[in-house]
Amino acid sequence: MNNEVVIAKDLTIGYQGTTVMENLNFTITKGEICVILGASGCGKSTLLKHLIGLYPPIKGEILIKGQSIVNAKNKERQEIMKSFGVLYQSGALFGSLNLEENICLCLEEHTQYSKDEMKDIANEKLALVDLAGFNKYYPAEISGGMKKRAGLARALALEPDLLFFDEPSAGLDPISSAKLDRLLLKLKEDIHATMVVVTHELDSINTIASKVIFLDKESKGIVAQGTPQELKESCNIDFVQRFLSRDGLLS
Repeated sequence: MNNEVVIAKDLTIGYQGTTVMENLNFTITKGEICVILGASGCGKSTLLKHLIGLYPPIKGEILIKGQSIVNAKNKERQEIMKSFGVLYQSGALFGSLNLEENICLCLEEHTQYSKDEMKDIANEKLALVDLAGFNKYYPAEISGGMKKRAGLARALALEPDLLFFDEPSAGLDPISSAKLDRLLLKLKEDIHATMVVVTHELDSINTIASKVIFLDKESKGIVAQGTPQELKESCNIDFVQRFLSRDGLLS
């Protein structure tokens, strides 16, 4: 059985004629929580947007579960994108819809379930992220941490086993951030999910990461890969060491 869930081959990315990263090569295997690291502005979120198919790469290949999201067209591309869930930095909930309706909207678009079945699924996903009983609440009525978890519930609506996160802890207090980290670890255990997480939160990195991909703005490439512990113990790149020790470089 092939355990390679995400593969980037000779990947060069950018936008509006500007190259952000070039010649990226990495593999994310089943069950890993892979954290994409680097200083602010280095291209972490840009890489994520390429991985989920929002931007076409300048060069190279991206395989999601063995299928090219770069070359896929129309229905094939939609099927690939339906196979993973995405939690955006803000949660990206529709303010005019309650939490149940936010999740049902995704199900209405991509499934043939009845309305009652959709509501059952929505409530199941909300319970999975510790929001049971909040189905009729609107985004404006809940906290920032709850919005993140509600966004995660929506990302789980189509039963993906691959999840992408863009700065999931941004704007959260330390307690809410730690609670979200524990939830991600629980999902990894319960549904055997593979996750790709863009963050610069050191506590989260040390808690959840089973693999780190370290991007460098100056060289426009990957300068280190491995577990956080491996990078701390054996990486001889000063910038990486200072970053991981919080020596004034986190931003």
